[in-house]
Amino acid sequence: MSQRFFEQVQHATLYAKSRPNAPPQLAERIVSFLREKYEGELELCLDVGCGNGQCSGLFASSFRKILATDISPAQIEVAKTLEHPKNIEFQVSPAENSPAEDGSAQVVVACVAAHWFDLPAFLKDADRVLCKNGVVALASYFLPIAVHATKSDELNAEIKRFYFESLGPYWGSGVRHLENEYADFSIPYTGTVRDEVWTDEEPYTLARLAADLESWSGYQNMCLDKGESAGREVLQEFISRCLACLGTTDDPAKVEFKLQRKYFLLMGRKL
Repeated sequence: MSQRFFEQVQHATLYAKSRPNAPPQLAERIVSFLREKYEGELELCLDVGCGNGQCSGLFASSFRKILATDISPAQIEVAKTLEHPKNIEFQVSPAENSPAEDGSAQVVVACVAAHWFDLPAFLKDADRVLCKNGVVALASYFLPIAVHATKSDELNAEIKRFYFESLGPYWGSGVRHLENEYADFSIPYTGTVRDEVWTDEEPYTLARLAADLESWSGYQNMCLDKGESAGREVLQEFISRCLACLGTTDDPAKVEFKLQRKYFLLMGRKL
């Protein structure tokens, strides 16, 4: 059974505002892998667990159509209110039972999502949907990586502390697959490939990072259990600790550093 943590419109809206888009290089790597064996037209990319479409748009220029699905009606509702390329169609659907027709897709991709799926059932359905030489790709990142002239280690220690200690009891079991970068995931095709794609260092503020952390399912689960005030207290503690390690009392919206992410990628080709 897949795990569900993004069911409220408020959470989906926060997710859309705070979560980063995947880097274009990720889609380029997947399409490049596809093109090693597939020579036909690129008719369909199926983006499973699409959220608000953070990854969907990356494939829009390569494929005639993107079918983007998510089990959360709230995520799809918010996705439809955002600006996306016209060839993306959003539908509510479980990852394990796509509305795509048999053999219709050249790529089935799950970006920052597969750790919540019933993976064997998802891969079985992906095999049904893929055409010959089509590619299934699983990608995600774990924690954002802070980059600072002198305090990178301290900031990253605070991010890890927030994840493991403050939110530890409130994570769904699927995050364990993120922690090991999908090392225990496998795709039942010969010649599977593992790769990684790094984002560029992006300017960030402490306030923006805090908003990103607020969108995490572990934080939302804690708020559901202990209340919004308890969540705000934990988030403020994170901000205060970061300010202390940077030796400043400035407004978090004015405290600047850079952030990057490492996307790990597992791909397999249906022969």
